[in-house]
Formats: sequence, structure tokens, C-alpha cells
Amino acid sequence: MADETTSPSNAATSGEQVSDISTYLNRAKKETGLDDFGGDEFIEPLERIIDALNREAVLNPAGKFQVEMLFAKGLENRLRVENYIRENPDVLDQKIHAPIFISGLPRTGTTALHHLLNADNANHTLRLWEGNELIPPPEDDTYLSDPRIEKTKQNVAMTDQFMPGFFKTHLMEAEAPDECHLLFGQNFMSVQYSAQYHIPSYANWLYQQDLTDSYAYHKRQMQVLQHKKSGRWVLKTPYHQLGLPAILTNHPTAIIVQTHRAPMKIIASGCSFSKVVRTPSSHLNDNHIIGRDWMDMLQIYSRAFEKNRPTLESKHPGQFIDIQHDQFIQNPWPDLEKIYAAAGASISEEGKAHMQAWLDNNQQGKHGKHEYDIADYGIEQSEIDDLFGDYIQRYQLNMS
Repeated sequence: MADETTSPSNAATSGEQVSDISTYLNRAKKETGLDDFGGDEFIEPLERIIDALNREAVLNPAGKFQVEMLFAKGLENRLRVENYIRENPDVLDQKIHAPIFISGLPRTGTTALHHLLNADNANHTLRLWEGNELIPPPEDDTYLSDPRIEKTKQNVAMTDQFMPGFFKTHLMEAEAPDECHLLFGQNFMSVQYSAQYHIPSYANWLYQQDLTDSYAYHKRQMQVLQHKKSGRWVLKTPYHQLGLPAILTNHPTAIIVQTHRAPMKIIASGCSFSKVVRTPSSHLNDNHIIGRDWMDMLQIYSRAFEKNRPTLESKHPGQFIDIQHDQFIQNPWPDLEKIYAAAGASISEEGKAHMQAWLDNNQQGKHGKHEYDIADYGIEQSEIDDLFGDYIQRYQLNMS
């Protein structure tokens, strides 16, 4: 059954309204003392987010505060990144070889894979603390003692208070890797917003965009972050499903890791996750709306994957790796070896020991069991079978 809630049609009158774009631009300039955003391509996406939030999201006061903090972080990071590049123009001369992009559908084990690869010090993931404050770029010598780590730990503790149950659905620690929404947040082309808030007009617009320039700015930030930090890049977000052509345009040597899981499990887990992150920020807490949002998103992601992969794989042979969620959970080592081999590397003994230690300390359910049922979100198994039957058969996914 859907929760009793305010209907979307009442959004404009019942929800908190965020301010116009000039308010946030001026605040960021005042906070940083900088005024060069390095281009204006982020303006339209931010305006569309603001419009969708005010018309569709039915924000409560906490939700308004939360999203305004996201705006501030994105704009201030962007100003500081551009200032750093202006002072260090050689940053943009750096090469990025064989970065690993984890691009599976949401809730398919991508977070566990990302954390596991992060345990190998030969890899450079985007850790939460460095993604939250990009400047100054991290340095090898102080990577484990940077003062931003402690600050981020305090923010993580606040997340647990604001979103009870969040850590049952998603691994998040200050010194652990996080998703590329931390980089896409600087140009406001991010599924983070549509996951956290009901903003279908923004989501539908985002899904139709050419992402080449968005990934070019993503690369620009990667170059800044590796300026004083070594290691092979390992990056992750479900959004990469839509960006495969843009990734390989900007990174011709990239390794694409596709994780696969039965769609029923993806959707049920994803709906439960969105319920956890949306409930504290919005009056609009209808399970069926969450269910529709996830069904729509999964269809778009799957279609993009089906459309783009054959052509891209023919142009980039050996750069795509498929991982079955259930098999990976049972024994990750064969898949890990395939990933390293594709990147022209091998797992060192030290790296293997660190990854095994992570596995030993992070058994599934460590933070509590994440329970979910698709029926709670108005979705029938038959609907999933009809929409994703070909995908299920192609990858021989276990429905149980």
C-alpha cells in the first residue's frame, strides 16, 4: 500500500521553495572570494533542478536545507577547481591511462566492488573526504592524515541521524570510496538529485543529454585530483550506464566493468534505498511514486546499455568486463583478476592481502539487514519479466 501523502499536483503550494539561481551563485562567490566558474554549461542543469524541486519534490524544511548544501558544495568546489587550474595550468597536461569505470545498474554490487578495489593501494578511488572538498588536491604523503578526513567523519555521523537506516542500504565512510556524483555535482548533471528527490522533469531531461562535455569536465577534475596523488583510477556510479560513449570519447583506454543482477532484486533494493533517502527531505513519501521512478530509470539505463555496448565493444575490444552479482559475492577473485588483466596489471601480494582483509571485515549485513519487497512499491513480478526478460535471459540471471 502507498503511504498517505501529499499529491504531486500540490507541490507548488505545499513544498518548501528553493531560491533562484543567482542566490546560489552569489553565495558561492562570497564564500570563496572567487568569481570564475570556468564556463556556463552548468547553468541550465542547475536551473532545471531548481525548477523541478519547486514544482515536483514537495520539499520539507530539512530537504530544502539539504539541497541548498549540495548546491553550495558544487558551486564552491567548481570555483576552487578553476582557480587551482589557473594557478597550475600543467594539470591539464596529465595523462590518464586505463581508468576503471564501474558502470553496472544500481544495486548490483557496484559499491562492494568499488570498496574492494579501493583496498589495494595501487588504485586511486574518489574517497568521500576528497570528493567533498576537491581543493587542495590530495597528496600521497598526507593521504591518510588529511584534516578533511576528520571533518568528513563528523558529516557522516550527521547523515546517520538525518537518514535512519541509511547505512543498511549503502556503505559510506569518510576514508572509503564514494560515487562520481561528487564530481558530476560541479556541473549539476547528476542522478544524485533524481535519486534523492522526486523530480521527473529533470530526470527525463538528463537522460536525453549528450554527456560528452559533462565527462570532459569530469576528466578535468580527475586531472586535478591526481596532480599530487598516484594510483590507477577506479570510479563508480550507475550514471556511467548512460555515459559509455562519452567515457570512451574522453578516455579511449578505459576499462568498463558491467555488473549484473536480477532486475527484481535491483528494483526492490533501489526502491528501499530511495525510501530511506527521500523520507527525511520531502512530504511526498508515496511508495508507488518511488516504484515508478525506479522502473522508469532502469528501463532507460538498460536501453542505453543495449544500444551502445555492441558498437563500443567492437571499437574497444577487451575493454568490457561482465560480472554476475551472485557469483561475485561467492568468490570475487576470478572477476578481480579479469579486471586487472584488462587494465594491463596484476594483483600484487600486498594488494590481495588488503582486499582479503576488507572482505573479512565487511561481510554482507554488517550494518544490519536491508529488507525490501517490490510489492510494497506497486510493482508486479510479471511487469519486470515483460520489460527485462531479454536482459534476464542474456545474462542468465537467477531470479530467486
